[in-house]
Amino acid sequence: MFPTYPDLAGRTALVTGSSSGIGRGVAEALLKQGMRVAGQHRTHPPPQGTAAVRADLATEQGCVEAVRAARERLGEVHLLVHSAGLYDAGPIASISAAALEEMFRVNVYSGFYLVRELLRSGLRNAVFIGSTAGQRGEPGHSHYAASKGAVQSMMMSIAVELAPRVRVNLVSPGWVRTPMAEQSLQRIGPALVPTLPNQRVADVDDVVNAVLWLASDASSHCIGQDLCVSGGALLVVPRGQMRPA
Repeated sequence: MFPTYPDLAGRTALVTGSSSGIGRGVAEALLKQGMRVAGQHRTHPPPQGTAAVRADLATEQGCVEAVRAARERLGEVHLLVHSAGLYDAGPIASISAAALEEMFRVNVYSGFYLVRELLRSGLRNAVFIGSTAGQRGEPGHSHYAASKGAVQSMMMSIAVELAPRVRVNLVSPGWVRTPMAEQSLQRIGPALVPTLPNQRVADVDDVVNAVLWLASDASSHCIGQDLCVSGGALLVVPRGQMRPA
């Protein structure tokens, strides 16, 4: 169960990555708040009740098409929740130039293009999904962490530039039980959980709660903030805990 935010009812949102994990949870929760939701997806369908928008956000054209389709289906888009992302891990010696470029195209460039296009479509609020990986050193996460750190920096600059007309913020989860993280959590979970102050890995709903608050007028004085949802992981996870196999 989530708190009810009456101000969200009747507004329109574009949620990326809405077919799975955090994005799907956000799309479903926004629908229950009474919002009209365009759900961007690439392969698997978004939740029932959303206006499905199929687009590849790894390209500028795909981002432009996603915004165009959302506006054609639902009109002005007031809220962007940018949850689509790519995760990968491995030693730096194994990361190719192509893998590094893809990581940045999906995780960083797409958010830039989406906000740029949505400024012409009534955007009032944008919530990016980052990661605690962008705030600390983790073996095996050089390209992923770099992309999430870039998202944080980009978000802050966009927030200052667009305020007060558009509010822009970021939610940075730690490990979350999603299909994308399942394989890694099976390997590291038993060693990871005892190190966390909250003694558990986050569920999708933990992140959705934070997104809903930032999407609503309840957070109207929050601009350019990074809301960490990690159960205290940034404070205590020791170096090497998540070293890739």
